[in-house]
Amino acid sequence: MSDMNKLDQLLSKFEQGTLENDAGKLSTLGESPLYLYGAGNMGKRLYRQLSANGISINGFIDRNPAAQPEGIAIPTFTPDSPELEAAKTSGIIILSGLFPLKVCQSIKATLSTLGFQHIHALHEINFSRINGGSIRQILFDDNYNKLDVLGEDRPKIEQAYKLLAEESDRELFLQLLKAHLTMDFTRLDEPHDICLQYLAHDISEHKDYTRFVDCGGYDGDTFRQLADQVEQIDTLAAFEPQVAMYRKYAESIATHPKPPRQTFLFPCGVHSETTQLRFASNDDAQSAARVSTEGDQIIQCVAIDEALQGFRPTFIKMDIEGAEIDALHGARKTIESIGPGLAICVYHRFSDLWEIPCLISSMRSDYRYHLRNYNYLGLETVLYALRSPD
Repeated sequence: MSDMNKLDQLLSKFEQGTLENDAGKLSTLGESPLYLYGAGNMGKRLYRQLSANGISINGFIDRNPAAQPEGIAIPTFTPDSPELEAAKTSGIIILSGLFPLKVCQSIKATLSTLGFQHIHALHEINFSRINGGSIRQILFDDNYNKLDVLGEDRPKIEQAYKLLAEESDRELFLQLLKAHLTMDFTRLDEPHDICLQYLAHDISEHKDYTRFVDCGGYDGDTFRQLADQVEQIDTLAAFEPQVAMYRKYAESIATHPKPPRQTFLFPCGVHSETTQLRFASNDDAQSAARVSTEGDQIIQCVAIDEALQGFRPTFIKMDIEGAEIDALHGARKTIESIGPGLAICVYHRFSDLWEIPCLISSMRSDYRYHLRNYNYLGLETVLYALRSPD
């Protein structure tokens, strides 16, 4: 009951407008010269959003001197550019990329050695004061109406919260809920190392990766990560609709020292039914390509229940840029009849945090649910649904 009280109190404060809005390490922008380290996709998005809110950007800093974003007038400097001498003491540098902690530390150390004094990672900024608190949704394509947490979504939020197995899972749920509602992600606990994603390394429930389904296979990174840390993956089925990434995945299997005994690679996405959908490619960040009505490509999608008849997976992973709910609907028969372990990303849309556990629980009643985060800003958050073997 005390746990439900914590959730009730958080939602009550949000309704009253008194939910604490923690200050991050950097809560005011525009008072000092501002530079964005990294001129890639995230840097361009951040530039546009800050500029739209009247915050001037003095330039990009990038190790690649040719990394001048098209259509953006501000200059791009290399870190050792003499034009940045004054910025070393008076300027603020924002690392405009979703770098792992060790990479952030390395970049900061390099810039500090060059003399820069005020360097902040993206997760160290309190976004609640920018664009009415909606900048994170814009950066990461999430347009959820937050008032729905007090209305139609509240019963599902309460149900999802109760489904979580341990106090630490519920605490992370509350942290993520609060971070989204206040747009301050600076006070989330330190994430687990990204190399541990999908391993459920600290969860006691049984995990069996012998017949593994990889939805959103990308270039085979999840397979390589698991193959290095778990017992042999006997049979692998992987879905990746981007042709270039599909080919890299195939190469990963062909050259890996521990290849599965059998591998089935599908150059398509997963969805609620077998259909063709528009797909938005992303040359700047191929891992962020997704199904979208405004997409520039057409891809084939399949339902897992149809594509993998008789496969009997022991574990299914989904990281498919917001299409997880549709894909779970397409795997309902598999989940209901077999009950494989599930590792489903719940960070692409705010509402996935409660919609996905509620959906899975409607398919089977014997799962135990755990929540883990593997990157800053609440990104790379995974819901594990695991059960004891029969």
